[in-house]
Amino acid sequence: MNLIAVATSDYIGAVLLIALLFSSRIRRNANRDQIEMNVFSFNAILALFACFVDFFAFYADGKPGTTWKIINILSNTFCFLANPLFISCWCLFEDLKFYKSRKRIRKIYVYAFIPAAVLELIALLNMFVPIIFFIDEQNRYVRLPFNYAYYVVDLFYILFGVYILRKYEKKYGKVRFFPIFLMIGPVVLGCGLQVLFYGVSLIWISLAVGMTSIYMSLQNEFSYQDKLTGLYNRAYLDYCLENASKDMGKGLGGIMIDVDYFKKINDTYGHSAGDEALVDVTRIINFSKPDKAIATRFAGDEFILLVKDTSDDEMKRIIKNIHDEVDLFNETEGREYKLSLSTGYAIYDPKAESHDDFLKHMDDNMYEEKNLKHGK
Repeated sequence: MNLIAVATSDYIGAVLLIALLFSSRIRRNANRDQIEMNVFSFNAILALFACFVDFFAFYADGKPGTTWKIINILSNTFCFLANPLFISCWCLFEDLKFYKSRKRIRKIYVYAFIPAAVLELIALLNMFVPIIFFIDEQNRYVRLPFNYAYYVVDLFYILFGVYILRKYEKKYGKVRFFPIFLMIGPVVLGCGLQVLFYGVSLIWISLAVGMTSIYMSLQNEFSYQDKLTGLYNRAYLDYCLENASKDMGKGLGGIMIDVDYFKKINDTYGHSAGDEALVDVTRIINFSKPDKAIATRFAGDEFILLVKDTSDDEMKRIIKNIHDEVDLFNETEGREYKLSLSTGYAIYDPKAESHDDFLKHMDDNMYEEKNLKHGK
């Protein structure tokens, strides 16, 4: 055992997690109702404590005396308790981030948490009946064969996390800003090395590196999101158009959506009602669009839908869906205002036009519909 190497590993892991928690504090405070961020923060705090406890477990190893033996037992027990709790909560975080459904969580995780719960009970039982490890007469940690069951369950949850992501992508399209390999890679490597080389401690720094990498990707997502509506913003729209111009073989369609009489809603009912109306429009767009479409808030009360591999017929169907959803909203929601949307679409030809031309075609077609509807 190299205590300096263990201390260095746990120190780096702790520093990364402290930096992560510090940098995410504003995001957590602004999104207290988002359970996934609470689960993410819980995992970060759990891993942070484990980094400190892990060092004490190695420091106490081999030191004589009853006190050191108790510290050795308790600190190692804590790490075995934290391990399945962390990895199962990571799957919970993924599920909440993608599906945002408490009903789904209650339905699935009653069963998904069973392997972790069993390992938690075994870790507690191990303090009285050695199953995972024991502390010998020289007060040294000795791992037992059942120790490897923890790595097997870790692998189960890692694969379950991949399954959650792939199933979501199959149904709703590719997930942006969530490169899961940045989490899985360090964890698998750290666990593998810890299994092969007795006396090294790499799990917690691996988890810290993985969480920090994922959070950096999430930060990119946050920077591309509109705060009010949760849709992508103008910066992400520009990014998508830039990519589209490099991919000449793909048909990209765009629909510009403008809220009619939005100024009147603001002037009559106040700006809070105006914000509520924009959120309502966001819901309508999300209900109307196909899974492959990307919804963005372009500016103020204007929105743009980008649809890959599309056609004129599909674009017309989407526009019809949008207007049908508006009618349904006005009939059922009982708002003090009525919503009306004007739309215009165009198919992007990167060989013949610029990004601005594409946007102008959508805008011109949208105003043509607006003039036909309102006679202006």
